[in-house]
Amino acid sequence: MDPHVEIESTRSLAGALGATNWGWEIPVYLFLGGLVAGLLMAVCVVALVRGRERVTEGMRRGLLATPVLLSLGMGALFVDLTYKLHVWRFYTAFKAAAPMSWGSWILLAVYPVMALLVLAMPPAFLMGAWREGAGTLGRLTRWSEAHLRGLAMAGLAGGAALGVYTGVLLSATGAQPLWSSGALGALFLASGASAGVAALMLVEREHDAKELLSRADIGLIAAELVVVGLWLAALLTQGPAFRAAAGLVLWGEYAPVFVGFVLFGGLLLPAALEVLALKGRAAHSRAVPALVLLGGMLLRVVIVYAGQAVPLFPA
Repeated sequence: MDPHVEIESTRSLAGALGATNWGWEIPVYLFLGGLVAGLLMAVCVVALVRGRERVTEGMRRGLLATPVLLSLGMGALFVDLTYKLHVWRFYTAFKAAAPMSWGSWILLAVYPVMALLVLAMPPAFLMGAWREGAGTLGRLTRWSEAHLRGLAMAGLAGGAALGVYTGVLLSATGAQPLWSSGALGALFLASGASAGVAALMLVEREHDAKELLSRADIGLIAAELVVVGLWLAALLTQGPAFRAAAGLVLWGEYAPVFVGFVLFGGLLLPAALEVLALKGRAAHSRAVPALVLLGGMLLRVVIVYAGQAVPLFPA
């Protein structure tokens, strides 16, 4: 890798992730990236397992939203970059050992996959005569429909990579005890997948699809709780700085948000309500997925802000 590229990449990363006083932009970027990963994976799984005909209108609309949401997330990251004019340098080379290099190319590669999937499975209001036309758009549409399975597999892989990357990005940026865990990749993947399913639940109208999404979300919430437990247990069994970092979110200043709004309000309560709805003891409510989405956003806010409060090597 060109040393000038590496220097500028490092500077840009320091300006966006790992310098001083990270702002709202980073949690927003991490949340939207995870949400897009979850939406993409959920729709691709349905397309692979149940076929294009079983992909509902709500799922198609969710898929259509993915490039918009990802662009908003990347816009938030761009706002926080210190060296904005040098962002192009991330795409002049690829460094296998650098998570930012992987992430830059993953983000770039996901866009065409999302666009082709939208052409293969458009929402009803976008279906038109151009699908049978002789122009470029018509040819791309027919090609996408003919290769839907391959595109769905690429979308599933790209979504998983994007979801993991949003966590690895933190764990690879510096000496912060709250972030120095390989569990963050799995945590952000599970959280993003749950957020994506929750977003689909907000717009879904078909009863059977709602039940399918609800069952999936219960499983994802359970997985997220397990990973959170492993992450916190690892912090509590290490040195003083790690225990202090865990204390910030468990009984310190960030505990009301993390324990109250993330663990209880964003995970345990929605899971319990979804179980009751599946048993016929409660109606499916849009408030439940809204709680999941709020919890997913606050999870990233707490991790980003609390992670800056306890350095591994105090000055």
